[in-house]
Amino acid sequence: MVNTEAVLTRKEIFDPKQEEAYQKMVAENGGIVWMRVGDGKTRVALMAAMDIAQDSGHPIIIVICRRAAFYDWQQEIATLQLDVDVLEIETFIPTHFDKTTILLISEGMLLNFNLQNELDWLHRKNAIGAICVDELWLFKNPKAKKSLALRRYTEHHPTIGLSGSVMTARDIVDIFGQVAAVGRMKQLAHTLTRFRETYQTGIQGSFFSWYPKPGAYKAIMAKIEPFVYVHMPPVTQRKTRVNILKVQPTKQQKALIKELKETAAVEGFFELNNMANIVTKAQQISNGWLKGQGDTDVSHFPSTKVDRCVALVDEIIAQDETTKLVIWCAFREDIKRLMVELEGFKVATLQSGTTFDHELWAKKDCRICIATEASGTSVNHFAQVPYGIYFSQDFKWTSLQQSQGRHTRRSSLHETAYFTFLHTEKSLDAQVFYTVRTSASSESSFVKQMDVLQWIKDR
Repeated sequence: MVNTEAVLTRKEIFDPKQEEAYQKMVAENGGIVWMRVGDGKTRVALMAAMDIAQDSGHPIIIVICRRAAFYDWQQEIATLQLDVDVLEIETFIPTHFDKTTILLISEGMLLNFNLQNELDWLHRKNAIGAICVDELWLFKNPKAKKSLALRRYTEHHPTIGLSGSVMTARDIVDIFGQVAAVGRMKQLAHTLTRFRETYQTGIQGSFFSWYPKPGAYKAIMAKIEPFVYVHMPPVTQRKTRVNILKVQPTKQQKALIKELKETAAVEGFFELNNMANIVTKAQQISNGWLKGQGDTDVSHFPSTKVDRCVALVDEIIAQDETTKLVIWCAFREDIKRLMVELEGFKVATLQSGTTFDHELWAKKDCRICIATEASGTSVNHFAQVPYGIYFSQDFKWTSLQQSQGRHTRRSSLHETAYFTFLHTEKSLDAQVFYTVRTSASSESSFVKQMDVLQWIKDR
């Protein structure tokens, strides 16, 4: 094994659980690390990938992550003082490397034809020593084009997948997808069809649904145990306080909600996609805007939820001269709206697929960041931020779990994180909140659990 302890020893780098994860990844030539947000998955992956790559004599380590996470990986590499070159890759990859090189590649670029050609060239040259896949749950659908593109390489090269999402019995298909993403599908089931035959039962109700067979979760976890490290202890290191603020809709919002229900009640509405669309439109009305037919066709109107959010920001800023806060949103349009309402403040923004302004956020007078929930799965900028305001939520439980986890990392200095959820009466805000908290694992299962039909009938 190549010595990666020349500058820092692993005793200085790892706690006991991180050391266990590192040892398993090296011994198994890759695998999956399921650890909570802030527990050190990135450094485990980097150190293990360095050993695997250098031991094999292949100089390239590929990191697949969200573009917004490039900075975090670069910071971790600098902290570990690794003697490597780091390149952010768009579409073209150099043909010569002087030393071990880490290539940061956005997961959104995996379907880029030019990049695929470049990666194919590295594969043929046998230059890839290891692959790290951040936020492995992004590849949980084994049939998605992005997942298939990833497996072109992970099935042939040692791969370490990272995820901070808790896997439960209801998520067994997600487990299969993540196992497939790191190139280990055949160690669980050769195909998704075979997996369903072995571990699930299909039941036809209002919707056709798959349910785990008795003992399936335990059997799956036992089968993948050799190459999976799981450390998901109860979150006890940071206290959290949750507050729900309810506001009354304006007359205009009430009228729009009534119109939405009447439209939804027409014959043929009760399809799953239509139900999801109704939930989204109800959220938009609650947030003070409504999207029309075109991408730019958006109407804005007064919203008591917006007013209460601005007032809450004023209260938090006034009570502490140094504290910062994050406003989490489900929609980019929410960010635009709140940016206008908070024009008196210096505000940073963070959205998936965009570059975060670290210099702006580091300034003392920049006290507020407005971020989409999805972007919260790949940033480490909020560990010292005790306040999170949830202006709106998306359908994914992982977004809620990981965005909150950004406030409660072990490196946080504050003892308590305060989360405030804003709900509008007569809308679906509350249903979204309570359904997400039950760990709905996909948009379809989420909508099925919501009592949208009863909400429509209550006119």
